[in-house]
Amino acid sequence: MGAITMSKAWAERLTAAGMIIFAVLVLIQSMQFPFTSGTFSSFTSYVIIALGIIMIARSYFSKDEKFLGKVAFNFSYFGMKPVYVMLVGAIYSWSVFTVGFYAASLVFFVLVTIMTGYRNAKVIAAVAVVLFPLMYVFFSIGLDANLPEGFLI
Repeated sequence: MGAITMSKAWAERLTAAGMIIFAVLVLIQSMQFPFTSGTFSSFTSYVIIALGIIMIARSYFSKDEKFLGKVAFNFSYFGMKPVYVMLVGAIYSWSVFTVGFYAASLVFFVLVTIMTGYRNAKVIAAVAVVLFPLMYVFFSIGLDANLPEGFLI
């Protein structure tokens, strides 16, 4: 696919709008967490929304040289990879409630690791074998956190 060019200021605005939309989706999901388990997610979402608004305002009012010139959006897999990773993140935040925290996290870990270019299956499996039991011990036993459960754990 070809590339679309636009000013760097408009690219900054579109990036900020994407961040805000994603943060709102995470915020909506985190409000459904039991008790106060969504506090960190909510706080992070509010911070991202605030940063997105600042980015949009800065792109209009700043005379910074970094907003001069054009930028090209490449719609190849490589160019769209950050969007795909964010999409997988949004699907993950929804699937935590449907499938369960640990099962969804395992799938998310493997998918994002592969999407970012790391493809050594033995290392991915070894990290998962160590990481997920440690997560269980830390969250479920150590913190006694009430994590979302779905049809799979």
